[in-house]
Amino acid sequence: MAGNVCAGGFPSRRDPRMKPYYESGGITIYRGDCRDVLPTLDPMDLVLTDPPYGLPGEDVGAALEGLRMITWGCAGVFSDWRNSHLFGALPGKAGELAWEYGWISGGRARAKSGAMPTHNTIHLFGDTTRLHFITGSIIHRQPGFSSPRQCSFAKKTGHPFEKPVPLLKWLLAKMDGDSVLDPFCGSGSSLVAAQSLGRKAVGIEIEEKYCEIAARRLDQEVLDLGLVAFLG
Repeated sequence: MAGNVCAGGFPSRRDPRMKPYYESGGITIYRGDCRDVLPTLDPMDLVLTDPPYGLPGEDVGAALEGLRMITWGCAGVFSDWRNSHLFGALPGKAGELAWEYGWISGGRARAKSGAMPTHNTIHLFGDTTRLHFITGSIIHRQPGFSSPRQCSFAKKTGHPFEKPVPLLKWLLAKMDGDSVLDPFCGSGSSLVAAQSLGRKAVGIEIEEKYCEIAARRLDQEVLDLGLVAFLG
């Protein structure tokens, strides 16, 4: 399609007919299937995403198809034990992290179903000079890094599998790039993390209810930062 010229002199692929669901302060959300939206977007510096990976009702094949459409400079992709082998086999694998997302306590300690999973894998892809991790690193349990789903006192957005913003900020801080893409952005935790770091970001989400939650969170972040600046 005819387009403008973006940074670096490459033709822009952004389709002016693609109307954002939300757009403010360098953060954009598109509502739709990422396989439809991705071809209309300009290239982004890095990808950080938590795709559907095998829980009931989730289409793993569609998630993998969408991720294969992206040419990433560097990327971090979450998966759990069910389909880690599929996401880890995507092209350009550079390493991985193990994120200890919960505590072995309460119901987990009393579970009668045998061993319980307590970590996710974060697969790293692309240019290793832009990824400031040690291959095989473990992100240990620490305050603010536990999954909101596993933490009774965490503020929850309503998305059943949201990731903690402090963890996503920590990951983004170790990945070089000014613009962030999350093709499965859910309730927008990755976008909130990017916003707090002053990075541009694009999120894609197929469910309108989560687009709305993400938009409200981003607006609240702007209000909170404005209040801090006023009081400071």
